[in-house]
Amino acid sequence: MGESMTTSNRTKSETIQAIQEQIDEVLLLTQSENNTERKLEEWRISTSRVLHRAFSNASIAREFLLKTDAETFQDVGVSYLKGLIIDINKGLFEKISHSSSSDPDIIDLQSFHVIIRRIMRNFYKHIEEMYQNPVHGRGTIRHENLAKISLGNEYDVQRMLFSLIRPIFPEARVEITDDVGYKSVRYDIYLREYETVIEVKCSRPKMSERELTEQLGSDAFHYREKYVYFFIYDKDKIVGNVDAFCKTYHKSLEIDGKQIETIIMQPVVM
Repeated sequence: MGESMTTSNRTKSETIQAIQEQIDEVLLLTQSENNTERKLEEWRISTSRVLHRAFSNASIAREFLLKTDAETFQDVGVSYLKGLIIDINKGLFEKISHSSSSDPDIIDLQSFHVIIRRIMRNFYKHIEEMYQNPVHGRGTIRHENLAKISLGNEYDVQRMLFSLIRPIFPEARVEITDDVGYKSVRYDIYLREYETVIEVKCSRPKMSERELTEQLGSDAFHYREKYVYFFIYDKDKIVGNVDAFCKTYHKSLEIDGKQIETIIMQPVVM
Protein backbone atom coordinates (compact mmCIF):
# COMPACT_ATOMS: atom_id res chain seq x y z
CA MET A 1 0.00 0.00 0.00
CA GLY A 2 1.39 3.46 -0.97
CA GLU A 3 2.07 6.37 1.31
CA SER A 4 -0.77 8.63 2.37
CA MET A 5 -1.10 12.12 0.95
CA THR A 6 1.67 14.50 2.00
CA THR A 7 0.57 17.26 4.36
CA SER A 8 2.42 19.88 6.37
CA ASN A 9 3.15 19.18 10.04
CA ARG A 10 3.31 22.90 10.84
CA THR A 11 1.43 26.05 10.00
CA LYS A 12 1.89 27.47 6.53
CA SER A 13 4.05 30.37 7.78
CA GLU A 14 6.25 28.10 9.92
CA THR A 15 6.89 25.70 7.05
CA ILE A 16 7.71 28.51 4.63
CA GLN A 17 10.03 30.15 7.17
CA ALA A 18 11.93 26.89 7.73
CA ILE A 19 12.42 26.39 3.98
CA GLN A 20 13.35 30.04 3.38
CA GLU A 21 16.02 29.80 6.09
CA GLN A 22 17.62 26.90 4.18
CA ILE A 23 17.57 28.95 0.97
CA ASP A 24 19.16 31.94 2.72
CA GLU A 25 21.79 29.71 4.30
CA VAL A 26 23.01 28.19 1.03
CA LEU A 27 23.01 31.56 -0.73
CA LEU A 28 25.27 32.95 1.99
CA LEU A 29 27.39 29.82 1.89
CA THR A 30 27.99 30.06 -1.86
CA GLN A 31 29.21 33.64 -1.42
CA SER A 32 31.56 32.71 1.40
CA GLU A 33 35.21 31.70 1.11
CA ASN A 34 34.26 28.73 3.27
CA ASN A 35 32.31 27.32 0.33
CA THR A 36 33.67 23.78 0.42
CA GLU A 37 32.11 20.67 -1.04
CA ARG A 38 31.77 19.24 2.46
CA LYS A 39 29.91 22.33 3.72
CA LEU A 40 27.54 22.26 0.77
CA GLU A 41 26.86 18.56 1.27
CA GLU A 42 26.14 19.24 4.96
CA TRP A 43 23.60 21.87 3.87
CA ARG A 44 22.00 19.37 1.49
CA ILE A 45 21.61 16.77 4.25
CA SER A 46 20.37 19.30 6.83
CA THR A 47 17.81 20.58 4.31
CA SER A 48 16.48 17.07 3.76
CA ARG A 49 16.07 16.73 7.54
CA VAL A 50 14.18 20.03 7.70
CA LEU A 51 11.84 18.80 4.96
CA HIS A 52 11.42 15.45 6.71
CA ARG A 53 10.30 17.21 9.90
CA ALA A 54 8.10 19.70 8.08
CA PHE A 55 5.93 17.18 6.22
CA SER A 56 3.86 14.16 7.18
CA ASN A 57 6.04 11.63 5.35
CA ALA A 58 9.52 11.37 3.85
CA SER A 59 8.52 11.77 0.19
CA ILE A 60 9.44 15.48 -0.09
CA ALA A 61 12.81 15.03 1.61
CA ARG A 62 13.52 11.95 -0.50
CA GLU A 63 12.61 13.74 -3.72
CA PHE A 64 14.87 16.66 -2.78
CA LEU A 65 17.82 14.30 -2.35
CA LEU A 66 17.03 12.47 -5.59
CA LYS A 67 16.89 15.71 -7.58
CA THR A 68 20.14 17.13 -6.20
CA ASP A 69 23.76 16.03 -6.36
CA ALA A 70 27.21 17.44 -5.65
CA GLU A 71 27.38 19.43 -8.89
CA THR A 72 23.85 20.72 -9.41
CA PHE A 73 22.13 20.90 -6.05
CA GLN A 74 22.83 24.60 -5.46
CA ASP A 75 20.75 25.72 -8.46
CA VAL A 76 18.36 22.77 -8.66
CA GLY A 77 17.96 22.58 -4.89
CA VAL A 78 17.12 26.27 -4.49
CA SER A 79 14.67 26.09 -7.42
CA TYR A 80 13.04 23.05 -5.83
CA LEU A 81 12.69 24.79 -2.46
CA LYS A 82 11.26 27.94 -4.07
CA GLY A 83 8.77 25.75 -5.91
CA LEU A 84 7.78 24.15 -2.60
CA ILE A 85 7.07 27.57 -1.12
CA ILE A 86 4.82 28.37 -4.09
CA ASP A 87 2.93 25.10 -3.57
CA ILE A 88 2.58 25.72 0.17
CA ASN A 89 1.14 29.18 -0.51
CA LYS A 90 -1.36 27.53 -2.86
CA GLY A 91 -2.46 25.29 0.01
CA LEU A 92 -1.36 22.05 -1.66
CA PHE A 93 -0.10 20.53 1.59
CA GLU A 94 -2.92 21.55 3.92
CA LYS A 95 -4.72 18.79 5.74
CA ILE A 96 -8.11 17.97 4.27
CA SER A 97 -10.62 17.81 7.09
CA HIS A 98 -13.63 15.54 6.85
CA SER A 99 -16.59 15.50 9.19
CA SER A 100 -16.24 11.77 9.68
CA SER A 101 -13.44 9.38 8.78
CA SER A 102 -16.08 6.70 8.16
CA ASP A 103 -17.92 8.82 5.58
CA PRO A 104 -18.79 6.35 2.78
CA ASP A 105 -18.33 9.10 0.17
CA ILE A 106 -14.66 9.59 1.03
CA ILE A 107 -12.38 7.71 -1.38
CA ASP A 108 -9.03 6.82 0.16
CA LEU A 109 -5.76 7.02 -1.76
CA GLN A 110 -5.51 3.34 -2.60
CA SER A 111 -9.10 3.19 -3.88
CA PHE A 112 -8.54 6.39 -5.85
CA HIS A 113 -5.72 4.85 -7.86
CA VAL A 114 -7.72 1.68 -8.49
CA ILE A 115 -10.58 3.77 -9.88
CA ILE A 116 -8.35 6.02 -12.00
CA ARG A 117 -6.53 3.06 -13.52
CA ARG A 118 -9.80 1.29 -14.26
CA ILE A 119 -11.24 4.37 -15.99
CA MET A 120 -8.19 4.72 -18.23
CA ARG A 121 -7.70 1.03 -18.99
CA ASN A 122 -11.36 0.69 -19.96
CA PHE A 123 -11.49 3.90 -21.98
CA TYR A 124 -12.36 1.97 -25.13
CA LYS A 125 -15.36 0.34 -23.48
CA HIS A 126 -16.89 3.79 -23.08
CA ILE A 127 -16.25 4.55 -26.76
CA GLU A 128 -17.75 1.22 -27.81
CA GLU A 129 -20.85 1.51 -25.65
CA MET A 130 -21.53 5.19 -26.27
CA TYR A 131 -20.57 5.67 -29.90
CA GLN A 132 -20.17 2.34 -31.71
CA ASN A 133 -22.75 -0.14 -30.44
CA PRO A 134 -26.29 -0.08 -31.92
CA VAL A 135 -28.64 2.48 -30.37
CA HIS A 136 -32.06 1.59 -28.99
CA GLY A 137 -34.76 1.86 -31.63
CA ARG A 138 -37.04 3.83 -29.32
CA GLY A 139 -34.38 6.33 -28.30
CA THR A 140 -33.87 9.75 -29.84
CA ILE A 141 -30.10 9.34 -30.22
CA ARG A 142 -29.24 8.36 -33.78
CA HIS A 143 -26.21 6.31 -34.75
CA GLU A 144 -25.40 8.61 -37.67
CA ASN A 145 -25.09 11.52 -35.22
CA LEU A 146 -22.80 9.56 -32.91
CA ALA A 147 -20.65 8.55 -35.88
CA LYS A 148 -19.79 12.21 -36.44
CA ILE A 149 -17.91 12.32 -33.13
CA SER A 150 -14.26 11.31 -33.37
CA LEU A 151 -11.10 11.79 -31.33
CA GLY A 152 -8.86 13.89 -33.55
CA ASN A 153 -6.26 15.19 -31.10
CA GLU A 154 -5.25 15.22 -27.44
CA TYR A 155 -7.76 17.96 -26.56
CA ASP A 156 -10.59 15.69 -27.69
CA VAL A 157 -9.14 12.78 -25.69
CA GLN A 158 -8.66 15.01 -22.65
CA ARG A 159 -12.28 16.17 -22.83
CA MET A 160 -13.64 12.63 -23.00
CA LEU A 161 -11.36 11.29 -20.26
CA PHE A 162 -12.16 14.24 -17.99
CA SER A 163 -15.90 13.65 -18.51
CA LEU A 164 -15.42 10.13 -17.12
CA ILE A 165 -13.31 11.23 -14.15
CA ARG A 166 -15.20 14.30 -12.93
CA PRO A 167 -18.50 12.59 -11.96
CA ILE A 168 -16.49 10.46 -9.50
CA PHE A 169 -13.99 13.15 -8.48
CA PRO A 170 -15.80 16.52 -8.83
CA GLU A 171 -12.73 18.38 -7.55
CA ALA A 172 -10.72 17.40 -10.65
CA ARG A 173 -9.59 20.29 -12.84
CA VAL A 174 -8.22 20.65 -16.36
CA GLU A 175 -5.34 22.65 -17.82
CA ILE A 176 -3.88 23.95 -14.57
CA THR A 177 -0.66 25.94 -14.90
CA ASP A 178 1.97 25.49 -12.21
CA ASP A 179 5.17 27.48 -11.68
CA VAL A 180 8.02 25.11 -10.82
CA GLY A 181 10.53 27.86 -10.13
CA TYR A 182 12.32 28.13 -13.46
CA LYS A 183 9.46 27.49 -15.89
CA SER A 184 5.70 26.99 -15.99
CA VAL A 185 4.16 23.60 -16.67
CA ARG A 186 0.58 22.74 -17.55
CA TYR A 187 -1.28 19.84 -15.99
CA ASP A 188 -3.88 18.36 -18.36
CA ILE A 189 -5.97 16.83 -15.56
CA TYR A 190 -5.15 17.65 -11.96
CA LEU A 191 -6.47 16.13 -8.73
CA ARG A 192 -4.88 18.14 -5.93
CA GLU A 193 -6.39 16.13 -3.08
CA TYR A 194 -4.60 13.04 -4.35
CA GLU A 195 -1.40 14.78 -5.53
CA THR A 196 -2.04 13.37 -8.99
CA VAL A 197 -1.51 14.64 -12.53
CA ILE A 198 -2.79 12.95 -15.67
CA GLU A 199 -0.95 13.95 -18.84
CA VAL A 200 -2.90 13.15 -22.02
CA LYS A 201 -1.19 12.42 -25.33
CA CYS A 202 -2.65 11.60 -28.73
CA SER A 203 -0.53 10.37 -31.62
CA ARG A 204 -0.54 11.99 -35.06
CA PRO A 205 0.23 10.49 -38.48
CA LYS A 206 3.54 12.38 -38.75
CA MET A 207 4.50 11.89 -35.11
CA SER A 208 7.38 9.50 -34.37
CA GLU A 209 7.78 7.28 -31.34
CA ARG A 210 10.97 9.18 -30.54
CA GLU A 211 9.08 12.50 -30.45
CA LEU A 212 6.57 10.99 -28.04
CA THR A 213 9.31 9.68 -25.76
CA GLU A 214 10.98 13.10 -25.69
CA GLN A 215 7.71 14.72 -24.61
CA LEU A 216 7.19 12.18 -21.84
CA GLY A 217 10.77 12.54 -20.62
CA SER A 218 10.39 16.30 -20.29
CA ASP A 219 7.03 16.02 -18.52
CA ALA A 220 8.28 13.35 -16.12
CA PHE A 221 11.17 15.60 -15.07
CA HIS A 222 9.20 18.81 -14.55
CA TYR A 223 6.07 17.49 -12.82
CA ARG A 224 6.42 17.80 -9.04
CA GLU A 225 3.29 15.91 -8.04
CA LYS A 226 3.80 12.58 -6.32
CA TYR A 227 1.64 10.58 -8.76
CA VAL A 228 1.85 11.04 -12.53
CA TYR A 229 -0.13 9.12 -15.15
CA PHE A 230 0.63 9.28 -18.86
CA PHE A 231 -2.51 8.40 -20.81
CA ILE A 232 -1.63 7.88 -24.48
CA TYR A 233 -4.35 7.48 -27.10
CA ASP A 234 -2.22 6.00 -29.86
CA LYS A 235 -4.76 6.13 -32.67
CA ASP A 236 -2.01 5.99 -35.32
CA LYS A 237 -0.17 3.11 -33.61
CA ILE A 238 3.24 4.77 -33.56
CA VAL A 239 4.32 2.78 -30.47
CA GLY A 240 5.80 -0.50 -31.69
CA ASN A 241 6.02 -2.39 -28.40
CA VAL A 242 3.42 -1.16 -25.93
CA ASP A 243 4.59 -3.32 -23.01
CA ALA A 244 8.22 -2.23 -23.33
CA PHE A 245 7.20 1.42 -23.75
CA CYS A 246 5.05 1.39 -20.60
CA LYS A 247 7.83 -0.30 -18.64
CA THR A 248 10.30 2.40 -19.73
CA TYR A 249 8.04 5.15 -18.38
CA HIS A 250 7.30 3.60 -15.02
CA LYS A 251 8.73 4.79 -11.72
CA SER A 252 8.21 3.62 -8.17
CA LEU A 253 7.30 5.97 -5.33
CA GLU A 254 9.45 4.04 -2.87
CA ILE A 255 12.56 4.01 -5.10
CA ASP A 256 12.26 7.18 -7.20
CA GLY A 257 10.25 9.48 -4.92
CA LYS A 258 7.60 9.79 -7.62
CA GLN A 259 5.16 7.24 -9.01
CA ILE A 260 4.80 7.29 -12.80
CA GLU A 261 2.54 4.96 -14.76
CA THR A 262 1.90 4.86 -18.49
CA ILE A 263 -1.30 3.56 -20.07
CA ILE A 264 -1.56 3.24 -23.85
CA MET A 265 -4.76 2.73 -25.81
CA GLN A 266 -4.45 1.55 -29.42
CA PRO A 267 -7.48 0.94 -31.69
CA VAL A 268 -8.25 -2.67 -32.54
CA VAL A 269 -9.48 -3.11 -36.10
CA MET A 270 -10.45 -6.58 -37.33
